[in-house]
Amino acid sequence: MAEIFHGFELLLLKKFDKHPEQWRDLKQKLSNKSNDDLQESYSYVDLLMLGNIPQSMWFLSVALHNRPKYLLQLILQDLERERTGNVRRPGETLLKTYMNTYNFTEFHLDSIFKYGEDNTLPKEIFKCPNVKLLSLKYNCLDKIPVDIGRMKNLRFLALTNNKLQVQSIPYSLTFCRKLKTIMLDNNLLDALPGFLLKMPAIRTVHRHGNHNYFKSTFMWYHTDVGYRIIPSEGAHIDSERNPKPLQFWAAKTVIGMKIDFFEDPNFSVILQDYLSEIYHLFKVCHYCSGASFRYQPGYKVITFKNPYLGNTCVPFQHWACSIKCAVALEVPARQEQIAAATRLDDLYEEYIEECQTMFSDVQARHSALCGCICTSPPPTIRSPPTTTNHSNRICVVS
Repeated sequence: MAEIFHGFELLLLKKFDKHPEQWRDLKQKLSNKSNDDLQESYSYVDLLMLGNIPQSMWFLSVALHNRPKYLLQLILQDLERERTGNVRRPGETLLKTYMNTYNFTEFHLDSIFKYGEDNTLPKEIFKCPNVKLLSLKYNCLDKIPVDIGRMKNLRFLALTNNKLQVQSIPYSLTFCRKLKTIMLDNNLLDALPGFLLKMPAIRTVHRHGNHNYFKSTFMWYHTDVGYRIIPSEGAHIDSERNPKPLQFWAAKTVIGMKIDFFEDPNFSVILQDYLSEIYHLFKVCHYCSGASFRYQPGYKVITFKNPYLGNTCVPFQHWACSIKCAVALEVPARQEQIAAATRLDDLYEEYIEECQTMFSDVQARHSALCGCICTSPPPTIRSPPTTTNHSNRICVVS
């Protein structure tokens, strides 16, 4: 049975971590009871009697109603820690303690943030190794943290109805090698991230409602190769004058090489956190082993997969650090697109010829029997060819 972590739990623990005095007040109201008494008499009604819960703390009411034992266990752990003098370490949050206590396999975190609120996702939620489903729908998210690459067992990712653009989804998502389904409906994408093509486990991508089905990108479908390579001039700012430490430049190299530093045993936890912290400063080239600063110029490359995942033609946007890398991405993709379209045309021509031959044979047989064309049931013919390509194992849901 799935162990689900809910949005109201995340809001509650974030609140207590940000305002520890509120957490102390809640513990104080229970500190006079013994642990045995708490275990026996603890209920939603008992906690409501501790005082009125303000509307701004609605998630506390929901937590008390739906998961009172979970919250009680956290309180008891903290009280025991205080009695034994076991001081909480720096960075050891209530959220981290809570998640380490239970084996959560699904995160249902939909509609927990309103527009204009701080919708930063805590890193702790990405450090649960057994999570298979992560749902972050309707949260006004404009970026996904790099730490999503830590979720090695993730199978299903729902990002519907946010404000995500292509650059909002980090390359570290490719570290989730078991990911099968991605829901990207109703965002601000004008194409799919090009690195999705390097994730062979993916079977389904939902993309409905992004810039009117990516129509703004399909203008490049019939253009020459050169027009699909779009220069990006960068931010026109100078690099920082303060010299960077050697660790920074080494980290830049690691990021460009696309190494899964979250899983590689050669990287300590401190180095993993450091790489995660500076990852957003760079753009990873989709062709070579290089990473460039976000403010530096580069190239956006539009390619089309026809068909993609057994469905329809879909545009992809890649990032290239140089014109050489951009051409190396675009030319083979264009050749593959033309070859796929040619194969489909050939299949359809074969289908038409087969139909014509079959009907001609039927007409000839009836003419030989009665000297005229008689009315007869139509012959059974196979269905016309579709865009399904069995070498592509997944489908894009429009």
